[in-house]
Amino acid sequence: LPKAAQSEYHYPARVVLPAVEGPPQLAMSTSHAIFVYGTLKRGFTNYTRYLGVAETEGKAVFLGEATTTSRFPMTLRPPHLVPATNAPLLLDSEGVGEPVCGEVFEVDDSTLEAMDLLEGIRKGKYHRRNVQVRLHSGEEQVIDCGTYFFPPSEDLLTLPRLTTYGPEQHAIYSPSGPVKEEIRELCQRSHVFKPVKDLSSESLSVIGRPSFTSPRWLVAA
Repeated sequence: LPKAAQSEYHYPARVVLPAVEGPPQLAMSTSHAIFVYGTLKRGFTNYTRYLGVAETEGKAVFLGEATTTSRFPMTLRPPHLVPATNAPLLLDSEGVGEPVCGEVFEVDDSTLEAMDLLEGIRKGKYHRRNVQVRLHSGEEQVIDCGTYFFPPSEDLLTLPRLTTYGPEQHAIYSPSGPVKEEIRELCQRSHVFKPVKDLSSESLSVIGRPSFTSPRWLVAA
């Protein structure tokens, strides 16, 4: 500014955002906890293609590794089951098998929609329902998460079982096709921030700051 105008110009005060304690949360009005046990785990194909994209965009947050509190049978997709991807199948036969290891993510609405689309929920390939998992953290919190189940059958229940899907199993995974752009776009869709209406609050002092909400999936410590 010219020197003559500097005395009349009021510079805005520097605003410092307050520290947010606790685990990372999404800048979203709603969020969902999901438990992933196969190719959506970090470092694997569908994480790279989709869930990792959402995490980069701030639409998914990794909460930690976890194990189901109940026993479930998990196996690899057999060659006769089209498409022959060798992907892991978590069979909805609670009480059979062993507790299953995986990872927990908190995701927004459109990322959950993307995961449903990837798993073929509308086509009846998989179904999503809630399970309880125990986080591998110091406090070992038990939380309620959605996860994806494949319908059990007699032949699938006789196959060798896994408790953890790892690099050895993923080495033989064969994706059913290239990246599905419709799913990837849902993982990239811009989220909507809630504008701040009450500027009198010290903790909400910046217009346009995201509205953080506490996730409602915590059920026990």
